[in-house]
Amino acid sequence: MNRFENKIAVITGGASGFGRATAYRIFSEGGEIIIVDQDKLNGERVVNDIAAKGGKASFVYADLSDYGLIKPMAEKISRITGTVHVLVNNAGIGQYSSLEEILPEHWEPIMSINLKAVLEVTIAILPMLKKEGASVVNVSSDGGVVGRPGGPIYDATKAGVISLSKSMATGYAKHGIRVNAIAPGWAVTEFHFGRAENPEKRKKELEEMKTDSCVMRRLGRPEEIAAAIAFLASDDASYITGTVLCVDGGRAGLDTR
Repeated sequence: MNRFENKIAVITGGASGFGRATAYRIFSEGGEIIIVDQDKLNGERVVNDIAAKGGKASFVYADLSDYGLIKPMAEKISRITGTVHVLVNNAGIGQYSSLEEILPEHWEPIMSINLKAVLEVTIAILPMLKKEGASVVNVSSDGGVVGRPGGPIYDATKAGVISLSKSMATGYAKHGIRVNAIAPGWAVTEFHFGRAENPEKRKKELEEMKTDSCVMRRLGRPEEIAAAIAFLASDDASYITGTVLCVDGGRAGLDTR
C-alpha cells in the first residue's frame, strides 16, 4: 500500500514507542516523516534509519511542556514543508499514584504534555494543515475510557484528549481536517520496560505475559497501535471524524472475566 505517497506526517513523541512505530508504518506506505521529540539521540536515529532505507525524514527538537518552544517548532516545520497532511499528537508522560497521594505539583507537568500540548501543537501548525486538508490523530489511552485506581491524573488527561478531539473535529471540519482519537491498551513499549534493571529481559517478559485485563489475554505491540493510527490518518478513514478507536485487545466495554 502507498496510502501516504506524496504526504507529509508530523509525529510528536516519534523517537520511541507508538510514535516510532507509527513513523515506520507511514514511511513504509510512502510518507515523508517529521519527528518532533525532546529525545534528540533516538529521534535522529529513527530519521537516519528511514533515510538509509530510501525514505525522507526530519527531526525537530521540542520540549512540549515549554510553550515557548512550540512556535519555533512550527516555524522549523514550515521551513521543511509548507503543507502537513497528517499530524499524530502522540507525545505523553505517565504519573501513577492513588487519589490520596496526589499533590498540586503533580498536575502541571502531565497536563502540559498530555493535554495542553495536543491543542497547542495543532494550533501552531494549523496553517499547514489547512493547505490541502489533513488528518489529526490524538493518542489517548484505555485509561481515558475505563476508570482505574492507580493513575487518576494520567487518566484524566487522556479522557480530556478524547473530549478535545471531538471538539477539534467539529471546529476544523470546515477546513477539510478530520480529527480522531485512539485509545491504546497496555502495550510493550519503553514506557513499561525502559527503566527496568534489565530492559531486554523485561521486554521479553511483557511480550510473553498473559493478562486478565483484556479478552485477548495479552499485551499489544507498538506495530498494532501504529496500524490503527495509520488507518485513521489515511483516506481509508475519509468519512470518520470525531471518534475514538479503542485498540486494547477487548478491554473497554467488555467483560474480561
